[in-house]
Amino acid sequence: MSHFELFESYIPFDLLVPQNFLLAFLVLTLIINLRYFVLVGSFWWFYYRQQPARTRAGQIYKSLPTTKQQKMEIGWSLLSSVLFALAGLGMGIFWQLGWTRIYLNFHAFPIWYLPVSAVILALLHDTYFYWIHRALHHPWLLKRWHLVHHNSLEPSPWASFSFHPAESVLNAIALPILIFILPLHPVVLLWHLTLMTVTAILNHLGFELLPRGTAKHPLGRFWIGAVHHSLHHEVFRENFGLFFSFWDHLCGTESANYQQAFAKAKGER
Repeated sequence: MSHFELFESYIPFDLLVPQNFLLAFLVLTLIINLRYFVLVGSFWWFYYRQQPARTRAGQIYKSLPTTKQQKMEIGWSLLSSVLFALAGLGMGIFWQLGWTRIYLNFHAFPIWYLPVSAVILALLHDTYFYWIHRALHHPWLLKRWHLVHHNSLEPSPWASFSFHPAESVLNAIALPILIFILPLHPVVLLWHLTLMTVTAILNHLGFELLPRGTAKHPLGRFWIGAVHHSLHHEVFRENFGLFFSFWDHLCGTESANYQQAFAKAKGER
């Protein structure tokens, strides 16, 4: 039995014991914050401080976000990390109690199910996010909750988790819901958490990293990048997806200016 097939490799102690829960909460919050600063900080340092000439072709905004705005984004993101940690501990407790469909034995399902389950998870999460995101643009919810995120009209990568606490909770409960529905190995969950973090950073980076021609490619045009999401921050009523733009296409919320804006950012003719 491999290290990745042991429950203790993921949860080394009983989370129902109060002192263990508190310790796990502090450690997980620290890990989430450390991951946030290391990953976001790496992109920020390269694109906002080093600014090599080859990156300028993909710059979306005329001028980069101000220091004041970036500090605001970091503050909200640190608050979000506390709620994300609580959601993670909730998942751990549900798993410990045997209520979820998380499995450990790699051979419980055919090995091909691992990548397939990763794709299914991404599609289900994208669906959840799309409809929650659209709901958050109802005037009442937008004004009270979602406007925190949209205060960054031209977001920096620090805005990746810059949410009102209520929105953070709505984002955080997606995976705890899905582990009751879909059989998943912890390795797939870890991959998905990494995907969520990296794509959130890239979508708020202010620089388009997708290759030239992506917006017109039969498959690439369904993948969300920085230009696609920047249009959402600019217009509010378009481009609600998380990873993919399938729902935007199906529901008529895809920006009509996306291909043009992408071509402009990448210097395409």
